[in-house]
Amino acid sequence: MKMSNLININKVFGKAYVGILKFIGRFNMPWYLDRYVKWLRYHGMDIQGNPQYIATTAHFDGGSFSRIHIGDKTVISGEVEFICHDYSISRALEALGEDMTLEAYFQRDIRVGSNCFIGFRSVLLPGASIGDNCIVGAGSVVRGKVEDNSIIAGNPAMPIGNTLEWGCRHLEKSDYKRNVCRTH
Repeated sequence: MKMSNLININKVFGKAYVGILKFIGRFNMPWYLDRYVKWLRYHGMDIQGNPQYIATTAHFDGGSFSRIHIGDKTVISGEVEFICHDYSISRALEALGEDMTLEAYFQRDIRVGSNCFIGFRSVLLPGASIGDNCIVGAGSVVRGKVEDNSIIAGNPAMPIGNTLEWGCRHLEKSDYKRNVCRTH
């Protein structure tokens, strides 16, 4: 069998495996999370410790797993996109009259620190670097560096608060509920 056929079989099997994991994850999150994190690490993603949660609908730039770094106890909500590549330079070079027979592109790492929360439908662009203990509001578009203990939101995401101050405020008010922690 040709090597290219083996590679295609591996891609198909990999997609099927992840699809099965994500389906089962809807019913058994600890089982899914344990196996999915192992699969991501096997494919080159740098995951420190154990993520608290990775939604089954989160999407990682599959051609660039090794460019994604996730810290311990991080939560990645549904439909979050990690995008490590950017082909916009091709369009700019084409506009300048360059021969773009071969596409040009940027590739940059994405880093998410420990104990972070990435809100629903957020997009992390190439080069995004989020510090520890950060909260990213739902629907945010993150680029550049985010300092530790920041709360950010918007498009582009901008600082709107401090995680420590926000946490203290809610600790004093005791206006939240506690859930039994999941173990993996």
